Amino acid sequence: SSEHLPHTSSEVQTADTKTPHIIKDTTTTHPETSQTLCSSDQAKPEASGCSTVGHGLREGRKVLPPIPDPATEAEMTASLHSNTKVLPGGSGEGQIKLEYTLMNEYNMLHKQKLPGIYVIPSALSPLIWNGVLFLRQGLYQDAVFRFNLNIPEAYPNADCPRVFFEFPVFHPAVNPKTGELDVKREFKKWRRGTNFLWQVLMYVRRVFFKIDPKCSWNEEAAELYEHNMEEYRKKVETTVRSSKDVLYNPIESKDSHMIRFSPWEPSIHDEAKTDMLTRKKNRSDLELEPHKRNGLSWVSPGTTQIFSSDESTSSLS
Repeated sequence: SSEHLPHTSSEVQTADTKTPHIIKDTTTTHPETSQTLCSSDQAKPEASGCSTVGHGLREGRKVLPPIPDPATEAEMTASLHSNTKVLPGGSGEGQIKLEYTLMNEYNMLHKQKLPGIYVIPSALSPLIWNGVLFLRQGLYQDAVFRFNLNIPEAYPNADCPRVFFEFPVFHPAVNPKTGELDVKREFKKWRRGTNFLWQVLMYVRRVFFKIDPKCSWNEEAAELYEHNMEEYRKKVETTVRSSKDVLYNPIESKDSHMIRFSPWEPSIHDEAKTDMLTRKKNRSDLELEPHKRNGLSWVSPGTTQIFSSDESTSSLS
């Protein structure tokens, strides 16, 4: 017969305990059926120490947890979902795909190098991009317009993104009450794989240089542009001044990526300006040295023969 160690308080388990204490994996007792399952070499309870649940547990027992009733299971599931933070309208694999899609879109935007546009995703939601547009020529010259790019939750299998300016810009394509730009005029139906966010941002810039009076979200602006250009220019000048007036206003937002402006302070900004100009000069110097950009080669230009380049010109020194 097998020998058993003395019982301890940590080794005693009652049948109604919900969380079992595992001691050894030699026998298994199911609390609901009050049956003891023993291995083949422990067929006799007297020899193996197996007993029914009602008599308590001895060393070498593992009690399976009770199967939860439907109400308890539903409560546990709800608690799990409430503690999981996901993007609105997304979860699991779909959320991961959306995040990678937006990352790829942002990288594509960097490669386009759109002049006068600066954009950064919101710290609160990747579905909102904070942007600012600097206009350096045309009717809206010197204007600085802040805007938000709102991306649909089901992107890219959704309608086109929406663009809202910080205040209602006087323009035929901008809603005079909400400040929303008529993006659907350019993207009537959003096509995945064909339309991208950088194209929307390019359109945001282009509407201020190629004004279409047929886009009449602002009927007054469209009417003046077609029939009274002098009055239209006055309205635009007012809009440009307003954009500068609100530029330095404090913004009450918890978004740490909100684009904010402050007046020029030499003690702070001169150093940053010098640093940017220095880095630009260093990049220009590298462009003058092709071997630093393209690497060294033992092949002379204009030939395919290896080791044809002069050793002195190809040395690292």
